Amino acid sequence: MAAGVLEIERSAVHVVEVAPDRPSRRTRLRQRWRAHRTDLAVLLPLLLVTAAVNAWNLQGWPGRVNDDEATYVAQAWAMVAHGELAHYTYWYDHPFLGWAVIAGYAWLTDGFDRVPSAVMVGREAMLVTTVVSAALLYALARRLRFAPGWAALAVAVFALSPLAVHYHRMVFLDNLATMWMLAALVAAASPRRSIAAALWAAVWCAVAALTKETIVILLPALLWLLVRHTHRRTRLWSLGVFGVTLVSLVASYPVFALLKNELLPGEGHVSLSWALWWQLFGRSGSGSLLDPDSGAFSLAMSWVNLDPWLLLGGVLLLIPGFCVARLRPVALALAIQVVMMCRGGYLPFAYVIALLPFAALLIGGVADALWRVRGKARPVAAAVLVAALLAFAAVGVPHWVRDLRAQSTVEGDANSRAATRWVLDNVPRDAVVVTDDYIWMDLRLAGYEKVVWLWKVDTDPEVMTELLPDGAASVRYVVMADQAASTLASLPTLDAAVRTSTEVTRFGDVVIRRVTP
Repeated sequence: MAAGVLEIERSAVHVVEVAPDRPSRRTRLRQRWRAHRTDLAVLLPLLLVTAAVNAWNLQGWPGRVNDDEATYVAQAWAMVAHGELAHYTYWYDHPFLGWAVIAGYAWLTDGFDRVPSAVMVGREAMLVTTVVSAALLYALARRLRFAPGWAALAVAVFALSPLAVHYHRMVFLDNLATMWMLAALVAAASPRRSIAAALWAAVWCAVAALTKETIVILLPALLWLLVRHTHRRTRLWSLGVFGVTLVSLVASYPVFALLKNELLPGEGHVSLSWALWWQLFGRSGSGSLLDPDSGAFSLAMSWVNLDPWLLLGGVLLLIPGFCVARLRPVALALAIQVVMMCRGGYLPFAYVIALLPFAALLIGGVADALWRVRGKARPVAAAVLVAALLAFAAVGVPHWVRDLRAQSTVEGDANSRAATRWVLDNVPRDAVVVTDDYIWMDLRLAGYEKVVWLWKVDTDPEVMTELLPDGAASVRYVVMADQAASTLASLPTLDAAVRTSTEVTRFGDVVIRRVTP
């Protein structure tokens, strides 16, 4: 018996684990559809409404109120048409990634040969930016555990407020930078809590900073959100990957300046360091938001006059936002920007743009938090929420509808375009014409090679040497709105041209002057 047992061949038993078959692509798509069909059913109609409202009368309103948007379009045109970073000397006022995106859109859509006025190319790009930002805002709200309905509320107030529509339509780098920062926040709030999420958050944050450098003030809020959505055992790795990636990408900008020998000031060239100094310390301050007589207060009031519901609603909900753990990074992002308005520095015209998504998130997030209250406090929370919604429905919605309807009929570009048409019909193509950047771009596209942007008179040596060698005597026409005396005093050649000119005609606030030789 023992010998028989010994004769039995001994062999190891190998257990092979067979992995289950990977689901087919069709099955995976079906699973994703089931997981996200509610969100898609809510979001897609929202995006269609967002696109329709923001596209209606896109060129006519707002009018030509800030020629920064025409400047960015002109810089994008310089990239497409001449392979240059700007239509005049690039002096590092902002990183150039923002108008490179606009240039890419113009190139893909043949924009500068298609639209009736060049600024329309940029506004079309802003329309796409607004729709993408709305989708990212919804994704961020859902990752912060908003119910679909309250996430939709946040998107609706962000996209449909008259204040938001006013600024979202205009060609500002802030719109693009805010979109990239929202992408960074969505990545940081990834439910996978992976190092890859930290990597992508850094990439999008760097792209935002290389679009508009001031957006980096939101970095503490992004880091807080990233810390909240990382595993404790991999947190240091995630933060390390985030930091190294962010610094490496942002450092490409000063490296670019260094390679061009334009990092430090020197004779005969612009420099990045001087531009940074000027942005931080050289510009005149707007005063503090806390001073009723300051420019900052006046600008903030213009925002509130356009729509008090979105902006003031978000600010009033800052304290409730800090009381809800998942909303604290959002509240911090809004609080940082409000505090910066109180410091007394320069306040840009488009500063409000980066405030809007966080104000909208606080409105939707606090509403979501009130809806989730349980226990004895639920009736009080429900009563507060219902009262707020009824007040907005009774007062806010009619105000929005009235303003949006009025904005849909305004032809704010009519005077500028009429002045442009007059020049095209009456001024020779070889004449030196000084004008604002809106008209500058359209005249250049029409073949005027000697048109000069008014802010480059006396400030750009190349312009003075090549186009204005005889100073004011070189100017044939001045086409612009009346400028403040302080502005003309800082541009003596332009001032001399205006003083030696006679008014030929005017279209609203745009005056056409012929300069006496």
